[in-house]
Amino acid sequence: MPAAPNPFLQLVPNRVEATLRRLRESVWLDPREIAVTATAAAERHRPLAEAKRERRAPVRAGEVWGRLYEQRWFALALPPAERAAGRRYLEWRDQGEATLWIDGTPYYGFDVAHRRVALPARVREAWIEGYCCQSAIWHPDATGLSACGSVFSGAWLTRRDDAAWNATQDLQALFDLMMHLRAQQTPTPPRELPRVGLQPTVEQATPIYRRLLRLLSGACDAFETRGVAALQSRLAAALRELRDDRARVRSALTGHAHIDLVWLWPERMGEAKAVHTFSTMNRLMELYPEFRFAYSQPASYRAVERRAPTLARAVARRIASGHWQPTGAMDVESDTQLPCGEALARSLLLGQAEFRRLRGEPSRLLWLPDVFGYTGCLPQLMRLAGVEWFFTTKLAWSAVTRFPFSSFVWRGTDGSEVVAHLTHGVGYNSRVQLNELDANARGHAQSDVHPEFLHPVGYGDGGGGVTEEMCERARRFNRLAGAPEVAWTQPEEFFARLARRRRELPVYQGECYLEYHRGTFTTHGDLKSAFRGLERALQVREAVAIATGAVPDLTAAWRRLVFAQFHDYIPGSSVADVYAEGVPELQRLASEQSVATEAALASARGALHAFNPLPQPWRGWVQRPGARRAQWAELPPLTSAPLAATPAQPPAPVTIAGRVLANDRVRAEIGADGWLRRLVVDGREVALTGPAARAVLYRDLPANYESWDIDRHSLEFGEPARGRPDFAIEASGPERVVLAVTRTLGRASRLTMRFVLEGGAAVLRIEADVDWREPQTLLKLHFPTAYRGRLARFGAPFGSALRVQQAGEPAAEAQWEVPGSRWAAVAHDGEREGLALVTEAKYGFAARDGELTVSLLRGARITGCDDHRYAAPPGLNRHQPASPFSDQGRHTIRFAIGAYDGGDALPHPAALADALFTPPVVYRGPARASGLVAVDGAPTLVPAWAVPLGRGAWVLRLHEVAGRSGRARLVLADGWTAERCSLDGAKTLGRVRGGAVAFRGYEIVSVRISRAKR
Repeated sequence: MPAAPNPFLQLVPNRVEATLRRLRESVWLDPREIAVTATAAAERHRPLAEAKRERRAPVRAGEVWGRLYEQRWFALALPPAERAAGRRYLEWRDQGEATLWIDGTPYYGFDVAHRRVALPARVREAWIEGYCCQSAIWHPDATGLSACGSVFSGAWLTRRDDAAWNATQDLQALFDLMMHLRAQQTPTPPRELPRVGLQPTVEQATPIYRRLLRLLSGACDAFETRGVAALQSRLAAALRELRDDRARVRSALTGHAHIDLVWLWPERMGEAKAVHTFSTMNRLMELYPEFRFAYSQPASYRAVERRAPTLARAVARRIASGHWQPTGAMDVESDTQLPCGEALARSLLLGQAEFRRLRGEPSRLLWLPDVFGYTGCLPQLMRLAGVEWFFTTKLAWSAVTRFPFSSFVWRGTDGSEVVAHLTHGVGYNSRVQLNELDANARGHAQSDVHPEFLHPVGYGDGGGGVTEEMCERARRFNRLAGAPEVAWTQPEEFFARLARRRRELPVYQGECYLEYHRGTFTTHGDLKSAFRGLERALQVREAVAIATGAVPDLTAAWRRLVFAQFHDYIPGSSVADVYAEGVPELQRLASEQSVATEAALASARGALHAFNPLPQPWRGWVQRPGARRAQWAELPPLTSAPLAATPAQPPAPVTIAGRVLANDRVRAEIGADGWLRRLVVDGREVALTGPAARAVLYRDLPANYESWDIDRHSLEFGEPARGRPDFAIEASGPERVVLAVTRTLGRASRLTMRFVLEGGAAVLRIEADVDWREPQTLLKLHFPTAYRGRLARFGAPFGSALRVQQAGEPAAEAQWEVPGSRWAAVAHDGEREGLALVTEAKYGFAARDGELTVSLLRGARITGCDDHRYAAPPGLNRHQPASPFSDQGRHTIRFAIGAYDGGDALPHPAALADALFTPPVVYRGPARASGLVAVDGAPTLVPAWAVPLGRGAWVLRLHEVAGRSGRARLVLADGWTAERCSLDGAKTLGRVRGGAVAFRGYEIVSVRISRAKR
């Protein structure tokens, strides 16, 4: 008599879990340990050819080797393959990541998510390039490195029982479905199955869940009584029965391996990670023909071409076959808020040139999954660079308000539009699991319009990418009941389908502000200063190239600047090694540009000249070499003037009396407490409501991600600096006066604030020399005013951003720290009267009820000295930072304040952000000019950059900064013509007739200026 079916279906889940565990144990058979020899570990990464010449020593299991980021080559002598034994697999166990090389080519990447690979039968020798750095850091088995180095556990040859492997994948897929459906039956299901206690009954469960339990119970019976083959048969039948062709939403899987070029590792490790990951993805494409993979960042492709050219050629073949898609538009996945507008434009132009090389055409997609907010000028830059689509996941990290859409049209501040997609359910480290697919499906707010979402899968940040198990799950989950339809695709194919529904998508206008990681606008101030220094040096170098007609190839320098824009580099969220290497490099490159600039202008003969490298007029004091006093100069754009010439009406002398500084336009009064108490500009009082430029310290202890974040609670307990001020007059005119105020700051720091007023100036300059010794402390300067208009204005890379400064909606309240591209202003509604703050290289601002603040310095725990030490144990590092806290040491911080009227009569702060901190170049040689005389009639259309093209042509880049449309008049010297042109200047878009240049609010305008043909 046959036994009755088990009536207790609630007991089946535990049985399935146990069966799955036993089944996994039967997959890998006959392990045979391999003898391994290795070179010494070294900080310098050596190519394989060099490693083969080095001495090697035997390596034993349990050996600990290396310091952080060191490389070590391991050699494996493999026995001949036995035909009857089946395919051989190599299993490699080491805490650090590694790349297997066969026949001089990277073959596969080993890490915690990729432990074994099938070997070609003929292979007798293999080399493994090991690194003392752990990848796939989000994998559940990732434990980091030991405190003493990377632990080598051994290497084995083994066989795979393919029947057990396939049955394991089948049962795992159905187990995941079971757990997914079980979670839907129970209001608060535990994450893991309880082994003891009452198991929830299934009387009220859905029919599909009960049927699945019955099918799984039968499969377990088959395994226990008749073995793996019977189990496979029952599982295949279950998968067929549970197939559902009525899926209402589609998951567009794309293989992904987000590689942080720097983060918990320096650049050389980021390059190694590219080789490691690319080799694995190339191997998976042999095993899974349906698999599709996409990768951005041409910087990584160049690294692979340099380190492993044979692998680069294999990737090129995958690109040609359509299995691999280079996409992303930018040279690196760049921060979009800290670089200036031209640097962002160059990231796109350099990137698109590389994508043309890699794939024969530019990328149509900007791929920025992990960037900390997106400036409102980005859609316009994208369209100017030929990019139509945008993808991110990071906006789902916002902590206060949920971004309202998943598929939408993103409209930039100027009106440019791109089709955008955001994954709400998971980020970019998905593992093709049902809970992830379901979360993404539920988070897809526009599924009623376009029932498909993009789902990047594969381990990222540290690279590694997709695994075989992910590919197996993708095969089984497709059209499985209770799951979305699953299919591999390429990102640009997904966006082409989405774009066909463009008219049905909602529109989001303006910047995409991330309610998280607000500290990245300030962390590592020395880095941001060096970065801005190189931006400025390149601006000057290119201006001189236009004036001299000798155009150098600056691609290498621009690539290094653009590399520094990577979203864990310039924000200050990487380990100290990155900045120990990066800051000196940025400073060296800036110095090289300056030396080359002076050499290009200089001549053995000629008068002493001052050259204005800006495409806007410059007025100010120029210091002649060897002269005791500076000389007043008024210089047209991109033009030099002899310093022997004296202006007809030099500005009136500037005076200082006690603590009052005055010229013919500005009067500033410093209080007995050392703070600015009164400011008058052109006879109008700036409405200060308290001491201004006042230093306030905040205890800075964010709940998470110390280098990244400034939390709201930190701003509740500011402590004004209370040290007794000491006053000193350091300069007393007539062209310049300086009042220095020195005081103690915090527990162990010192601040000297110099108030500087120059003759003819419309702003008060302030220079802060800070000896900063305050861990976990934020230093801000406060400027309280009566300018309580609803909106405050902040600089952007191009244009500007308006943000609410009054208490109200949660989204506005969440902007307690915001990015500003070196300037900000508060004003009455209408922007006719207000205060502007302009900085040399500071980017973190806030405005609340008329009080404008700028963040100067932090003392956050440096990444790697914080909770991330598991991946980068500090004791393993050869290069220990002087302090575990950022920004400790001496800083010179320059800024200026003045009245603000929206640009009507006073210089606009967007123009001042360049003019105040980019002095003329003094040289001896011939006069120089560019053909540009002036840009008149549009004070909010600010000339930003001059881009040399060669052969007597260059591009004038302008940007509108106040949201006003209008018409400017371009004045050129005789013999010059102007045409509107593309971002790179290669394509002309129409003559500028009569000098008239029409523009819309926030538009980026490019004008090609050329010598007229004779």
